[in-house]
Amino acid sequence: MKPVKTFSLIASWSLRIAVLLFMIANYWSVFKTIDFSHLSLFTLLAFIYCLFGILLFIGGFQKSASLSVISGLLIFLVSVYFLVVNYKGSIMDVHFVIYIFPCAIGLYFFANGNK
Repeated sequence: MKPVKTFSLIASWSLRIAVLLFMIANYWSVFKTIDFSHLSLFTLLAFIYCLFGILLFIGGFQKSASLSVISGLLIFLVSVYFLVVNYKGSIMDVHFVIYIFPCAIGLYFFANGNK
């Protein structure tokens, strides 16, 4: 069976929306109450994560793929950091597995841009 190429645009936007919803669901409370005078590493990474999740969504509206590529790279790197930090000896732990999805989506947009 051949792939259905007409759904690739819908799939790409679904991935962008999924990352955006993941960021909002997990880090919006940290993002909206951020205090730059007392900044910890977690709040900085949560801010970067949310910011680049939003920028990945916005990058889909641009002709140039550079915003999507840069946002995908940062989402991938922060997700890898969270994967390393949340690894407790089992890859089946929910706190570990949950970061595999934004990591894979970030890598996809880093590799493909706005295709």
